[in-house]
Amino acid sequence: MKKIIFLFFAFFLTIGGVTYAQNYELDITDPNYQKILINVYNLESSNPELAQKVKSVIVKDLNMSGFYQVNDINIVLKNPYSVSGCNYAVFGSVSESNGNVVLDAKVYNVTNREIVINTKITSNNFAWVSHKLVDNFMLYDTGIYGPFESKIIFSAGNNKIKNLYIADFSGENIQQITYYNSNLLLPMWITNNEVGFTGYLNKNPSVYLLNLSNGHITHLSPNSNFSENVAYYKDGLYAVSINKDSNINIFLVNKSGQIVKQLTNNHGITISPNFTPNLSKMIYVSNSEGSPQIYSLDLSLGVSSRLTYDCPNSQSPAISPDATKIAYICAGSNFALNIMGINGGDSENIISSYYLDSPSWSYDSRYVAVYGSIDSKEGIYIINTINGNFSLAIEASKLYSDFGGLDVSKKIN
Repeated sequence: MKKIIFLFFAFFLTIGGVTYAQNYELDITDPNYQKILINVYNLESSNPELAQKVKSVIVKDLNMSGFYQVNDINIVLKNPYSVSGCNYAVFGSVSESNGNVVLDAKVYNVTNREIVINTKITSNNFAWVSHKLVDNFMLYDTGIYGPFESKIIFSAGNNKIKNLYIADFSGENIQQITYYNSNLLLPMWITNNEVGFTGYLNKNPSVYLLNLSNGHITHLSPNSNFSENVAYYKDGLYAVSINKDSNINIFLVNKSGQIVKQLTNNHGITISPNFTPNLSKMIYVSNSEGSPQIYSLDLSLGVSSRLTYDCPNSQSPAISPDATKIAYICAGSNFALNIMGINGGDSENIISSYYLDSPSWSYDSRYVAVYGSIDSKEGIYIINTINGNFSLAIEASKLYSDFGGLDVSKKIN
């Protein structure tokens, strides 16, 4: 029987007494930049297993950021002023209170010989206190808040059946949220409590919304024999690619599935709508001129312009939250994750592999999550777009032998 496990974002966080001795920006764009050395020490606790879990996530997040070289030190630090040979030392304690995990953490600046972060973080999830600490440290060290307080929704399964899963940005807390005997593909966050996806629940591919609190499913395109991709526009309207008059174009529909406005009028296939945060433009993919390429639609003028020219097949565009960049996949003899400006122009290759798919930005506009095979392992990777550092967040396995798209949420408070 089909069923849905309801997901509740119950990460209620209490952040108290975050103290910064100094706040400066590290020039991480400097071509001569070298990774900062950080010692992470064992956390004092009456529950050593819990303390090790919290510490492991801190180490993983710092390594995944791509800015730091982490030394995992297997002792409790009593006197931070005795530390040498690194730039920072992370230490503290972990306790439990009323079912919550309490991380009392300190970060010591070895060069300046001072405690630069002194914070107590409380959550009902051990990984979340670690994410919060690392994000706060990255704010201190780089001037930009870290990316780890977000979720990745992804489609995974086999070549016949795929369901939806949610995990932390760095791969912890994987939860399966749908249990259909069908293919559910191309998930997209609408809000932190609602996601859209393309599913074969009624034989033909069609777009649905899933409420994560109550499990309610809404069919967004009940009157079409083909629809895919969904992006929220505004005022209860959604952009959906729909087959109409023998062409697939992008339409605005309401929650009842009624077409309110046609946004594109192309021959062929037009898919993958993405809106800039100020809703002035929609970025999309169309093969109206031959091969799939990326276009920009000025929503006030109704005029489209082509953005990509130097790639055989351009696909899966994703707009950065700061609205300055577009990440996309260039598919040719191999697959490349490229980034170009919001108005097109020259693109920068971040990483290449024999397969890459579904790039999605972190809320700080520095990282891209992408599915692919990199460094001989297949799965979801986190790519630092500033220096090209990559880390495997979720490895493909028997459970996730085949993927069907992913998307990164906004910051979850």
